[in-house]
Amino acid sequence: MEVKVWELKSGSVNDYAPLVFASDKDVASGMFDTSGASLSWSKKPKVDVFVEPGKKKPKPLADVSALTPGALVMNDRAKDALEPFLSRFGQFLEMDCAGEPRWFYNVTNVIPCIDEARSAKRPSGSIVKEEFFEDRVPIGAAVFKDPLTAAAVLYVNEAGKAALETLINEAAIVGMTLVELGPPPRKPRPRN
Repeated sequence: MEVKVWELKSGSVNDYAPLVFASDKDVASGMFDTSGASLSWSKKPKVDVFVEPGKKKPKPLADVSALTPGALVMNDRAKDALEPFLSRFGQFLEMDCAGEPRWFYNVTNVIPCIDEARSAKRPSGSIVKEEFFEDRVPIGAAVFKDPLTAAAVLYVNEAGKAALETLINEAAIVGMTLVELGPPPRKPRPRN
């Protein structure tokens, strides 16, 4: 029986505005580290809504926004709906987005479960398609990271996916998606 794992990520940046860091100093300080370590902030960092070059105003914000790989950012509504489940696997840290609270969700549940030898890799050595040690992936509902990909990817197991889909649907949360792992299918080349 094959273990199923999905990637948990923010929704389409084509439809919703991502957030951007307001301060390079905050980023350089390591306060947004997504390696899976627990974080502690002495101040609320500011984030801004990204406005595309040449546009006057940003796309609408989703309940869950993109900011940096390996983390999610939520508004109060998404946090209220998802925190009872998600807080078991990480922490919510408050940020300021134009005077409104936004919550940086930092997953601290790190489980070494990727089978590096069986995973497909790019020439650079980075993993393209994960293969997992089935006996190491949690059986109970879980959101987790693996040390090999922690800075970029949040994982959800089958029971976690079912729990999250229920919460997302019940609260009508916009901007959070669960994606099957692996590279996207290749687009066929146009034939002349």
